[in-house]
Amino acid sequence: MNANLKLIVPAVLAAVALSACGTIDKFKKKKDEPVAAAQTQAAPAQQQGPSAPQTVKVDSIDSTKEVAYKCGNEPLNVMYGIKGGEVVAAQVKFRNQLSPGLFRVASNTNGQNAFWGEGIAWIAEQANGANVDKVNGNMLTIRGTTTVNGKQQVVDQIAAKSCMLDKTATAKLNKGKAAPAAKSKKK
Repeated sequence: MNANLKLIVPAVLAAVALSACGTIDKFKKKKDEPVAAAQTQAAPAQQQGPSAPQTVKVDSIDSTKEVAYKCGNEPLNVMYGIKGGEVVAAQVKFRNQLSPGLFRVASNTNGQNAFWGEGIAWIAEQANGANVDKVNGNMLTIRGTTTVNGKQQVVDQIAAKSCMLDKTATAKLNKGKAAPAAKSKKK
C-alpha cells in the first residue's frame, strides 16, 4: 500500500496544486526538444476549473536557503523562504527563468512540501528550515491547455521531474552565506 501511495500522492498533489486558472507561459520546452502531438499553450484566465489550493499567508520571512537540484540532466534551483523554522515560500529558477513567488500549500500534503502560485506548482520532500537543503525535490508542473479533438482541455504539464538534491551545487550556492570568520590579531 505504501508503494502505491508513493506513486499516487505526487500525482494527486500536482492535480490539486494545479487546479487554479492562472496564466503562465514560462519554462516551455526548448525548441530542439520534440513537440507533443497536441498543441499546448498557456491557460486562459477565464477558463473554469477547480479552485486553487489554500496556501499559507506570508507577510515576511526570517531567512532564505537556496537549494540546487538535478532533474534528469537539467539543473533547477529553488530559493526557499523560512519563517519561524518552517519553509513557507519558494521561488524556482529553471531554464534561466524565475517563477513567481510560490507559497506552501496549507492542506495535508502526505509527507511532502507543495508550493503553489500563478499556475505553477513545486513539490519536494517534506522539510523544515533546518533540513530543506538536505532533502530531494520532486517535480515542477505548470497549468496549461491543450487541444484534443478540437476542444480546449486544462492539463498539468510536467516541466521537470525526478529532481534530486545536488549536494555539491547546493554547497557552492550557500558557501558565501556562512558567518564570517573572526579576524586574527597581528602580533
